[in-house]
Amino acid sequence: MPDQEKLLHIVLLHSNDIHGDFEETDRDGLKTGGLPLLSGYLQRVRREEKEVIYAIAGDMFMGSIIDREYRGLSTIKLTNALAPDVFEVGNHEVDYGLSHLLFLEKCADFPVICSNMYIKELNRRLFLSHVDIVRDGVKIRFIGLLTESIAERIRQEEIVDSSVSVRSAFGELGKVFEELKNDPADLTILLTHLGIEEDKPLAERLDPDWGVDFIIGGHSHTFLTEPVRSGRAPIVQAGFGSGQIGRFDLTWDREAGKLSDWTWQLVPVNEETSEEDPLVSFYHDRFREETNRKYDQTLFSTAAVYTHPGFHRETQLGDLFSDIYQEIYRVDVFFLSTNVIWAKELGPEVTRRDLMISFPYENAVYEMTMSGERLLALIRHIYRREAWEGANIFFLFSRALKLCIEGADRAVKEASLAGEPVSSRREVRVGITGYAYKNRKTFLGILPEEESDAVRFRRLSVNDREDMESWLSGCGTLTLSDEGRLRTVS
Repeated sequence: MPDQEKLLHIVLLHSNDIHGDFEETDRDGLKTGGLPLLSGYLQRVRREEKEVIYAIAGDMFMGSIIDREYRGLSTIKLTNALAPDVFEVGNHEVDYGLSHLLFLEKCADFPVICSNMYIKELNRRLFLSHVDIVRDGVKIRFIGLLTESIAERIRQEEIVDSSVSVRSAFGELGKVFEELKNDPADLTILLTHLGIEEDKPLAERLDPDWGVDFIIGGHSHTFLTEPVRSGRAPIVQAGFGSGQIGRFDLTWDREAGKLSDWTWQLVPVNEETSEEDPLVSFYHDRFREETNRKYDQTLFSTAAVYTHPGFHRETQLGDLFSDIYQEIYRVDVFFLSTNVIWAKELGPEVTRRDLMISFPYENAVYEMTMSGERLLALIRHIYRREAWEGANIFFLFSRALKLCIEGADRAVKEASLAGEPVSSRREVRVGITGYAYKNRKTFLGILPEEESDAVRFRRLSVNDREDMESWLSGCGTLTLSDEGRLRTVS
């Protein structure tokens, strides 16, 4: 057999964590990234090489106004234009809801895989566990694995909360290989969205009989200059965004029936390595024009530029939006977790785009009715020392409440609501978002046995951002008042 017939060259390209990075940016004086350039690079390689595979290791969603406005449908349409051969679910693919993701999967022109997400009662996977791609007689198997941290997001969906589970990645991998033991592949690649620090121990635990050749990862946004060699399979990852792409050049020896050589590199996607794909540019421009028309209009203004420099302290934006939530939902006090605000600063002119970037997630809103004594216990739980040190979610609150926190142990020294001691109030209506409600035992210290007796819950809204936009559009200029409502003393 002549050498050129004996050896098969396969190019395997991969991306991860693109996160709505649709538009090019300037990097070192070069147009870099954006889906038109990324698509251009893919098309160039497909013209130059006979056998090409493109895989995505999760998190196409979240990161752009276009993605959020169309709830991922724009992203699926643009990803269809990239024509991936396989796509592993990432944790941000469920940000618009798991039910919506199942709809988006039907809009995809590419297979979506994930072996360890299950419908509990049916013991059935939501997605394909793997995909086999054949290139000139060589079967290349991709098995999908997703980080278990996605379960935290799924718990916020009431409909699917108790119906879906994310199982151990390693445990499910063993199960997949057992299921496929009579259907071997020539090359086996794990397409994971676990993060580099989970990929490493996974590589070390791999059974040699499984024959895993490579791990293509995502989730941790890790830029690599060379593969990580840990255990039995080299690990690669392509950072995040669309400004670069991972590239394997694989040489398959037909006569020996095995991989004889391979190289990997992280290739920059810029105007030197690629030309823009005009079709992807056309689709992207249409989405951008529509969103710009809607989101670049001023929604409201603020009396000054207000800031949000950290998650474990009182901030101006935390105070301002806690007050806004209290006004909208007419509760006695509103507790707002600081991590729901993504903006570092806002104002004086605030557009719809600014609001959406500042509050990327939509939440339900709940009212808790409790006694003043129970509210005081809740306050002590919220502001225990672990919260100040970052081990728990930190909350800010609307101006009706005033607190004084004392000492290294963060003891609550004083607590007043509308000028009265909190403990003297017979009944208090407290507002929280759905994220806090779903994690009420951990974040708020509310035990199941207290509900309907010591604490009564009522849902006020299914979408806080829509309510905010409606309220803010008629509010004129907002001025922050009552800063320093959370005082700390030695």
